[in-house]
Amino acid sequence: MTLAACLLSGAAAASGSVTVSFPLRGYLISSDAPNRVTLNTPWQEVSAAPQGRPHPLRRGYHAQLAPLHLPLSVPAGTPAGRYAAQVRALLFSCAAGARVCAARTVTLPVTLDVRADGRVLTAPLSVTDADLRGGSLRP
Repeated sequence: MTLAACLLSGAAAASGSVTVSFPLRGYLISSDAPNRVTLNTPWQEVSAAPQGRPHPLRRGYHAQLAPLHLPLSVPAGTPAGRYAAQVRALLFSCAAGARVCAARTVTLPVTLDVRADGRVLTAPLSVTDADLRGGSLRP
């Protein structure tokens, strides 16, 4: 089998990343809490803690979270195609105006487009104020 045939049959390992941004306006995220963002794919689970710059007036909170890049790899032999995955974010947040704080879990669906050339493409994801308002409460 030639190299080109291996690539077209999906025999090569594929890699990429899922980027999650946090364009939050009405929520602050605690910098002291164990915030976690987890990518679950059919092949792996990858977790990371979001980071950001400190809030200038509210000690213990992020003013803004930086986009988070979660690396992923797809095993060799995986056929090219679209695969369902999900991002789950556990964020300790406070509504800025109401000063109501809670740990919230937000789950977002992700479609992974595994290409024959060894790349994995996804659309960027965003955790927004609406997602936090609708997220499940988590003690």
